[in-house]
Amino acid sequence: MQVKWYIRGVYTPVVGDLWNNQEFFSRVEAHLRKNAVGPTDQVDRLIDLVRVFLIGVRTRRVQCPHFLDLRSFNDHAGAFATAADESIRALVTEAKSAGPPQFDAVIGVSSVGQILPGIADRLATALGGQVATNALLLDIGNGGCTASSRALQLAFTLGDRRRNLLIAVVEPTSTLADPLALDRPNWQGICTFGDGAAGIWLSTEGEGALAELGPIISSHRGDADLIRWEYTSSYYRFGVSDFEGFDRKVRAGMLAALSEIDWRDSKDSLWAIHPAGMMLLLSVAKRIGLDRTRMEPSIRHFRAFSNMSSASILHILRDLLDEARAAQPIRWLSMGAGFHVVYGNCTKLL
Repeated sequence: MQVKWYIRGVYTPVVGDLWNNQEFFSRVEAHLRKNAVGPTDQVDRLIDLVRVFLIGVRTRRVQCPHFLDLRSFNDHAGAFATAADESIRALVTEAKSAGPPQFDAVIGVSSVGQILPGIADRLATALGGQVATNALLLDIGNGGCTASSRALQLAFTLGDRRRNLLIAVVEPTSTLADPLALDRPNWQGICTFGDGAAGIWLSTEGEGALAELGPIISSHRGDADLIRWEYTSSYYRFGVSDFEGFDRKVRAGMLAALSEIDWRDSKDSLWAIHPAGMMLLLSVAKRIGLDRTRMEPSIRHFRAFSNMSSASILHILRDLLDEARAAQPIRWLSMGAGFHVVYGNCTKLL
């Protein structure tokens, strides 16, 4: 028999410095004009493209404000470790004040970097006696923007041997930046993403819970190279297989997945759509029949935080849980590398 899982808490600390699009563009333009190695017209075209990527009123959090100075593997890896520890400390503060007496499972999530010992182990150490000594400690990586939803999907399938589970997400995307590369996908990633952290406490105990977690369904579209890592002499970075056709392929993959996934809607449902970009948000909204009002939480998040990879969906979920009334359904869609689409849902209790 399927064990019922409940959402007992969602943790959404805000980490990093606040930058708006205009400040971001000014720093990038100055950097490229000073440091880029290539024909002047190529640099000019890249700067114009960056300007397009940063059109509109949008902000983000940056945990590695010196990302334009990263040059070596040590620079990138050290920046990730520093940012991950900052996020872990922020999550520990919230979990200690609002978590259970003891977690018996911790899942760490990041699609950006690697550290040893992992995120789950570091969290367990920082939480001390709040994590059982025989707790399941597991890290999930390389899932892209769906990584947190994949962790939720895994948790939903666990039996009753675990009672309180913490999923902790750290996504310091600024540590990926290759500041010397002139290729367009690299800068599309740099301009699209913002840094973020989030956590969610799941429990088999419903008393005092915020929501009951429903089934989580995924669709693997088989386009593994659509969103991928490119490798340089110093680190890996965001890349895509077809820059010109990227937006079209993402929309097509998303819409094809929706035709396969048994997703539900009702007039009173609240929705969280992963904020990969404004045009994709509007395309998905049109496909599933959501008006602008129901998209507003996702749009608002994108304008304030940009795309925080897999941390974004938990931030939007937290907002919706605060907004929802008792018995109101909440649904979410995330999409990312693989090409992978995940649909999840819960029902507000309190």
